[in-house]
Parts: sequence; C-alpha cells; structure tokens
Amino acid sequence: MADTVVSARRPVSAPLAWRGDAFGPRQGWEFALTPAHLDEIDRAVTVMSLRGLALSDIGRADFPLPVLGPDLAAMDQVLRAGRGFVLIKGIDVTRYPEDTLRQIFMGIGAHLGVSVSQSHRGDYLGDVFDRREPGNERPYRRGGLISMHRDPPDVVGLFCLRNAKTGGLSRIASSATVWNTFLAERPDLLEPLVQGLPFYRPAADRGDSPALSPRLPVFTTDADGQLHCNFIPELIRSGAQQNGGTLDARVAEALSFFEGVTARDGVYLDMEFQPGDMQFLNDRTIIHGRTDYEDWPEPERRRHLFRLWLMCPHWPAPSARVTVFDNTDRAGGGIAKAA
Repeated sequence: MADTVVSARRPVSAPLAWRGDAFGPRQGWEFALTPAHLDEIDRAVTVMSLRGLALSDIGRADFPLPVLGPDLAAMDQVLRAGRGFVLIKGIDVTRYPEDTLRQIFMGIGAHLGVSVSQSHRGDYLGDVFDRREPGNERPYRRGGLISMHRDPPDVVGLFCLRNAKTGGLSRIASSATVWNTFLAERPDLLEPLVQGLPFYRPAADRGDSPALSPRLPVFTTDADGQLHCNFIPELIRSGAQQNGGTLDARVAEALSFFEGVTARDGVYLDMEFQPGDMQFLNDRTIIHGRTDYEDWPEPERRRHLFRLWLMCPHWPAPSARVTVFDNTDRAGGGIAKAA
C-alpha cells in the first residue's frame, strides 16, 4: 500500500482539518451575491429557458455566468482543497416561480460539477421535505433528525426555499478532524474502518446488484492522496443485520466513537439556513447531518429544500473502493434510473 495519510496513520493538517468553534457565525464562509451577480443570473435564466432544456441536461454553457463564474471557480478550490464548504446567499425566492428556482440552482451547480441522479426515480434535483409517508427508506424524504454521514457523490448542494418553524439546522464536521481524533485518542479502533465494512444497499437503489456491497472503507484516500471519508452508519449497521447478525463489538465501538467526535461541542458547525441560501459541501471530506426540527402545520409553509448531487471529473479520481452503488449514471456516483 502506498505511503498515504491512511496507510501511514498520519494526521491531516488545515485547511482540511478544522473545528467548528474556529468559525464565527457565517464569518469567512458566506458569499453574498451582488446586484451584478443577480442581474447576470436573470439573463442566464432567459438564455436557458430559450433552449428548453430538461433540468438534467443543464450544463455550464447553458447557464452563462461571466461575472459569477470566476467566483464559483474559486469556491471549487475551497471545496476541493480548502475547508470543504461554502454558502451562497442573496437569491430572493419570492421573486421567482419554483420551476425557475430549480433552474437557477441547477445552473449554478453546473459551474461546480456534473449533476447525477439521486435515486431510482431519476431525480436530478431532490426535494427535501417531510412527505409524512410510512416506510420511506431515504432520510431526505423524511422529517426530523438526520445522523452525521456522507453521500455518494463528490459534492452535495442544498438550496433553502422555506425553513422550519424551529430547528432543522445543517450540522457539518471535518472528517479530517475526526481522523486526527482517532489517531490521538483511539488508534486501536481504526483498523476495521480502514480495511472496510459491508454496506447495505436499499432495494430501490441497487437494481440487480446484491444487497451487500463489497467491503467499503470508512477512511481511504483519493488519487491525489487526500483523505476520503465514506461514513454512512445507517448502511453499515443495516449491512450487519442483512448479514445475519449484529456489528462486531469493535466495529460498533468505532462507529460510536466516530459519531461521538462529531457531536462534541466545538467540533461541529451548525448552519441555520434562510430562504435563498445555497450550501455546497465536499462529500469526500465533510460529514453532514441535520438537527431535529418542528415544522409548520400548514403544508404550504413546511420546510423545503432542493438537493443536488454533483460529480467533479476535474478533481483527482475518488477511490474506487468507496463506490456504494454499482448502477451509476453519467460521471458515476449517481443512481441509475429504474427502467
């Protein structure tokens, strides 16, 4: 095995390794759109509308942003090799119909990566709200708390249309900080997370693939040697159950320690979305979740966000060992639409 931060058990330094208490409220990680940016977005919407494209076909050239584009290129570097998260604010969600807001989010996202499908439904733009349907397997279609995890693509984006009555904060943490904490406090628990664990794949999203994946590592590195975290505890714990048993005691302790580190005061950063906020996270290096919330009773006021999954072919290749879904679409990392 090559001498990487994982194989050599070396700590990771800043800016990848950060603590939430190092950031002030929206200080240093918020990008406010200017009137010039907003005018440009309006013009881009007109260009794109004339082309009559489906959301999944929108590319960078279909949403021209000569002024904002260089700023988004700088954000791409922050996502890839910096702190791994950005927040864009300034879209007036009351000014546009919902279909136009979807186009704006897809258009801006196209300047960061290639959108991929998020489920067998072929939804290139997911709707995050509580559907209040029993049996929903996917957390983004349910209400309440979402535990800390990462998603399969390179970048995940959220665009807030309406926030909750109370709560529903986006909670993020640096996986490099978690890795460093393992090295400092519990290096004895790292081995199974590096060697790999079987992940369960929900029936709706695996096509003809088996229910259990090959053994996928929680910590590995990409082609550039950068730490790549693959923490999806719900699928790991379900994998153990599907395998006819429970988690090995050492694995269970490792997962609990991981979750405990992300829950420590000062480690995580909470973001309270306002309507019009767009958040983009590097899914290779950032762990994210959601705090519990109380929603509005009226359906038209309930918490609602759009979700975007992006792959970034211009980044160093991700580790092939972290492929959760076999039936991927386009740039990989997405879920092929059911026939």
